[in-house]
Amino acid sequence: MAQRFPVSNSEITDNIKKGKDKIIQVYDMLPNFCLNEEIPGLLDGLRNAMKDYIMLDMRHQDLKTSKQKVIQLCTEKAEREICDGRKCSTSHEEINQLLKNTMSKELEKHPEGFLERDPLYVTMKDFNETETSNIEDQEMDNEDGLAVTGETIQTIDPYSKKEFSEPVKNSRCKHSYEKEIIQSLMAANKNTKCYWMGCNNRVPIRADDLVPDDELKRHITRMKARAAI
Repeated sequence: MAQRFPVSNSEITDNIKKGKDKIIQVYDMLPNFCLNEEIPGLLDGLRNAMKDYIMLDMRHQDLKTSKQKVIQLCTEKAEREICDGRKCSTSHEEINQLLKNTMSKELEKHPEGFLERDPLYVTMKDFNETETSNIEDQEMDNEDGLAVTGETIQTIDPYSKKEFSEPVKNSRCKHSYEKEIIQSLMAANKNTKCYWMGCNNRVPIRADDLVPDDELKRHITRMKARAAI
């Protein structure tokens, strides 16, 4: 039997991100490859799978936070004991129990219904609702010059999983990124490439390739204005 090595935090985060991206990719394909009567059941399955990934992501983040807090508490206790001339007395059982208690407290911090309010989950609308919305968007977006191809206009940055605040567009492949995110990635790695799933552009991004995506920004503003009505 092959030896199983521990998985790093970065690998876990990357695998969760890939899982979420795959679900969105399948969601976008439903209208083109499935019968209309099949879509509602398949969509429910995808939504449940997305909830599982959101929950897994949340518990992973809670675990990292809890570990940091437990390490700090144990370190402070050990320092007090050493100052008092005593041996460090924290046992593995105490550490495990402290971690469980801390995890429970972190879990309680999440508001009710947070799964359904996740940005990626919210984008997985019923297609009849999306179609109506897209028709309205297309009429306005064509006026603004926003390219509409019949697909859902993505308002969520695929790397940060948050709604665009200051989007910039890659003039080579036309994909958009959150400005702060892409600049940070480019500063860390000069060979940073487009991180949109399925993008065929493998040319490293340069600062000159990025232009403000004002059309997308206006589209998001309109969406928020309609939601507030």
